[in-house]
Amino acid sequence: MAFSFYSRWYAWRRALGVFLSSYWRYRPNRRYLVLALIIQVALWFFAYKIFTTVGQDLFVAHYNVDFGIDSIGDGRRVFSAPLLALGVIIFNFLLTAIFARREHFHFLSHAFGLLTVFAQILAALVLMSLYLINFLA
Repeated sequence: MAFSFYSRWYAWRRALGVFLSSYWRYRPNRRYLVLALIIQVALWFFAYKIFTTVGQDLFVAHYNVDFGIDSIGDGRRVFSAPLLALGVIIFNFLLTAIFARREHFHFLSHAFGLLTVFAQILAALVLMSLYLINFLA
């Protein structure tokens, strides 16, 4: 039997389709993913706005209540919060898709979906605090 790249590609595509269809069939997964992606787009937009407002000035990345400013750096550090939140989306998506054929899939699906949305909300709070530290304090 001859080796064919097309047959390998087709078999891989079919396996991926089966893998992802079990994730996508459960309706709460779609809701969690869409909500997390909407918040993710807003996070990147606000991070870009903060980055353009800071410009070439120094960026206060952390403020401690007891000791004051702890970390000063480049304005590109504002993108770390949306990037970490995107990593949480991808990681939880893959975990949910892997556990899609398990017995307690519905519980795991809700747990990973809520964790993803909470991580996005936490990243939004991080961006809000960075905005407050840099522009209102």
